[in-house]
Amino acid sequence: MNLEKYNTFIEEQKNYFNQNLQSNFKWGWNDSSWYGGTIGSGWLLSRSGKTHFTFGTIKKLKGIENKTIDPVFQEFIKSVLILSYRKSNSKASPQKLYSEFLILKRWFSALYTENTDNVHPCQLSTSILNKSFEILVENSSKTNLPDHAGTYLRLQEMLNHYGITEQPLEFSQKYLYINRQNRTPNAKKTKALIDQLELDEDDLDKEKLISIRTFINIVSLISLCETNGEKIVLNLLLLLIVTGLRSTEAILLKTDALIKQPILDPVTKEHLTLDGKKQYTLGIQYHGAKGAGFRIHWVEPLSANLVETIFQSVLGLTQEYREHLYYIRSKNCSDFLPKSIDDIDQDFVEIDDLIGTIFGVKDNYKGRAGQRDVVIKSIKNVPIYNEIRSGQSIERYYLKKDINQFIKGLANYDSEFPIDHIFNYEGKTEIIAFEDLLFIHEFRSATLQRAFINKSNVLPLNATIINNFLGNSLSVSVFEKYQLMENDKEYSKLTTHIPRHNINTFLALSGLAEHLQAMLMGRVDIKQNQYYQHLALKQRKVTASLLEKHELALYENGKQEVKLDYPIDSIKHDGLMYFSDQLGLENNLKMNLQTFDSKNEVASYVRESFFDEYFQDIAESFNELVKEDQSLANSLVQRHACLHPLPFGGCMREVAVHDCPKRLACQSGDQCGNFALTGRKGELEVLKHTLNELLDKFSHIEQIVAHDLSYSEMLEGLRQKILYLSDLKIKALDRQNGLTPVPVFPYGDAITKLPTTLSELFAIEQQKKETKEA
Repeated sequence: MNLEKYNTFIEEQKNYFNQNLQSNFKWGWNDSSWYGGTIGSGWLLSRSGKTHFTFGTIKKLKGIENKTIDPVFQEFIKSVLILSYRKSNSKASPQKLYSEFLILKRWFSALYTENTDNVHPCQLSTSILNKSFEILVENSSKTNLPDHAGTYLRLQEMLNHYGITEQPLEFSQKYLYINRQNRTPNAKKTKALIDQLELDEDDLDKEKLISIRTFINIVSLISLCETNGEKIVLNLLLLLIVTGLRSTEAILLKTDALIKQPILDPVTKEHLTLDGKKQYTLGIQYHGAKGAGFRIHWVEPLSANLVETIFQSVLGLTQEYREHLYYIRSKNCSDFLPKSIDDIDQDFVEIDDLIGTIFGVKDNYKGRAGQRDVVIKSIKNVPIYNEIRSGQSIERYYLKKDINQFIKGLANYDSEFPIDHIFNYEGKTEIIAFEDLLFIHEFRSATLQRAFINKSNVLPLNATIINNFLGNSLSVSVFEKYQLMENDKEYSKLTTHIPRHNINTFLALSGLAEHLQAMLMGRVDIKQNQYYQHLALKQRKVTASLLEKHELALYENGKQEVKLDYPIDSIKHDGLMYFSDQLGLENNLKMNLQTFDSKNEVASYVRESFFDEYFQDIAESFNELVKEDQSLANSLVQRHACLHPLPFGGCMREVAVHDCPKRLACQSGDQCGNFALTGRKGELEVLKHTLNELLDKFSHIEQIVAHDLSYSEMLEGLRQKILYLSDLKIKALDRQNGLTPVPVFPYGDAITKLPTTLSELFAIEQQKKETKEA
């Protein structure tokens, strides 16, 4: 064994710990446990998460048995964590160190299995690492294996530098990392990664993206959320969706985080204006996670107004909370009673004094008596100072100092800095006053089941509160409260990180250069882009299927090869019917299906359709006659109440009896006074198909005319037909745009594949854009 080198390694890390980390760290080198995250201190204090570094035992680690860790190996684990922290320039998060901590425990387990009698760290070997990795492969998600392999390689490199093992460690389980230069090579590399890991692409993962239904439900919450607490959390969610910030980054935003800079004309250097409005770029200053540093996120221009509105809305909702915090700070936190309680002369208060000051109780909670009962139960452990009976009622009094002790015990107010947020940021301890944070709330105000909130305890939001609000616990979520369903069985839900996944996937789909993706998302490690590229590949695959079925890709010249002759076929194709609010249910259905049973039904439909241009000539005559005689006007419509179905449109002449003198020339683009568009389902698609065929013929004959002018008259005839059909197409599109698409089938059970996530819609638009540019 290389004991001399090993001892040098251990002493170096131990000395660094004692000289640089111990002073503000609650635990010592010899302690059997260290704690990190929000429950940590010093170098292991962070703004999110809770990590327990329990060195003495292995418990509940997948694939390996519970066992006690040898004291020498415990010291080795501590030393490796210290070295890793040092190598990161004191920027390693407790979560990163914890992932290394678990790998080191796996190494010990494999070493123990190999040689029970000698588990000294110097006995670690390549075969030990390989065996531990084999167990990890069997008990870990395949999508995480590249990260685990990277951790193995990182730890191996550090130990090889010190040469403490008998032979250099040569663990070589390498997994593909993507270094994309352009879209096509990236797609090949990503696919290779998926094949290598034997991933099911269906797991790559719609659960990590915002579904269309969830997004609609989130928008619905803007008008549904009732309480301030709900509105504050919703605003944070909207900010995450717009910016793609991590939730830990958004939680730490300060009230003055917005930066607004004027856009200057590059030539005149004057402030640019557009439509009389001065133009600005909007940025958000924030504490970037994972070593990104204090940085600025520049907001996409179209989102700038929304971001400003979110900030203004939250500041308005939290103004009262900030005033309370200012008041508490003005008393140097000597107590935490609000001003309204301090203004009471006596040293005691009655239950009614606490409602609306210390506690906020729902107005509809069984009246004043019900509100009093809620408060009494909430402070049952607070000693009662006095009780006075008055008939059936009892007045209960409490000492102010006892109420203050209750407040201090609720939310860590009994600490050195009770209304300051303290966290370790890139090796330094940062302190932000609660009143300077943007997202603060009254304790329990975002808990949807509770009948009351603790108004006197104002705190920052945290990831647990937000995830509970969004449906990631057994608590009632905001979607459940307002009955917003994802499907007929489940309520919508999402996590705080899903909006970031969404933005990342959009960027990967857009083909943005890899370094720009990382820069926009505040990411230092460019390799982290790869996961979102997996998602992007999945969305592109789904999109290709959608485009193939719906013919959306043929975009530049509007060609469309699907020819649907019958309304039923068209409805089966996309699962939609188009309804007008100007028509009754019966006429809406018959308009889509063109299933009129009599002239009376056709007449009813024509009369109700005077609101658009489809029957404009009849409408004009009707409006003139109705001024003189209602019956004459009705008989006019009745006379023309024929709508014989054609491949597109309908004929208002009774062609079944009298034949068509023009031999249905309207179907090839000739004008006819008897022809009318009907609005039935599939009509627009057939019209487009006919127009595209004429455009192809026109293009072909145009080439011939360049050499043979005898075809000029034919070319002019086609031109007139194309112009006429183009006008009909515009009229039909305008009509359809004024109608409401109504899904005939449940969205998920549609006959043909429909997009279910926002990123699929984004991928469709991106594909259409790329097709058009090509």
